Amino acid sequence: MTKPQRFKPVDTAAAKKMSAAEAIQYHYDNDTRFFSLWLDPTLSYSSARWRDGLGRPVASDLASAQRSKIDHHLDAAALPKGGRLIDIGCGWGAVLEGAVARDPSASALGLTLSRDQHAYITHHASPGVSADLHDFFAFESETPFDAAISVGAFEHFARPEMDRAQKIAVYRTFFERLAGLLNKGSRFSLQTIVWDAVEFEPSKSLLPETVFPQSDLPFIEEVVAASAETFRLIYMENDPDEYAMTLTAWITNLKAARETVVGEWGEEKYDFFERYLRQSRLGFKQRYNSLARFVFVRR
Repeated sequence: MTKPQRFKPVDTAAAKKMSAAEAIQYHYDNDTRFFSLWLDPTLSYSSARWRDGLGRPVASDLASAQRSKIDHHLDAAALPKGGRLIDIGCGWGAVLEGAVARDPSASALGLTLSRDQHAYITHHASPGVSADLHDFFAFESETPFDAAISVGAFEHFARPEMDRAQKIAVYRTFFERLAGLLNKGSRFSLQTIVWDAVEFEPSKSLLPETVFPQSDLPFIEEVVAASAETFRLIYMENDPDEYAMTLTAWITNLKAARETVVGEWGEEKYDFFERYLRQSRLGFKQRYNSLARFVFVRR
């Protein structure tokens, strides 16, 4: 059996030179088996949904909280029977699988830049599920979609060196391209980490480029401004505790798997991911970051 490849963190200079695809592959192409040791069974690598929009508990463990998150987005997207769903930044396909489980006559296409995720979905896909290894900003479709979901991809669209106007321009391009793929009146459910209790300039030094190269987080007002011409915002949640609770569960799972991770991938990889998860949780607890969920209707 081939020994799993050892993980070597990049330095800041190398991170700044990465393309969008290289940046995604650097973080997410770290062996699906590794991620499976500390994520839930759906391999959802984004905040779970522990409480509803009014703060009422809806789940008490990671697996049920991730199912709650998937159900929230599918409910919000309101895919019509037999409809076509597009998931931008689809991860390992949990939302795609959830859509066709609800309606076997539906079809669900995921876009990802991660080779590992694309291979996993291709191998495990249920009927109606497919994935493209494709950059959304270059994606085209002759047939429109009836609903869209994006969970945890929006954080990778802007670049650290961009000013606010440049960030909004990138986000506006995203919404314009998405509007061109959707039928009028279609819904779009979006989940993203956002900057919260921090000013714009200081935020530039808070996201470690050696963890998520070539990435920056949006502010809520940037998302709202960028979407206004093509989408109508009908619902939003903003709760940092959602992600802090998810990160706590991931840290617990990763620590429990420490011996396996160190034995197969080395101590450096374990330390890198355990440290980044702890630092991320601190950002949410101090409210530098929050977790936002939006629901839009295509104008």
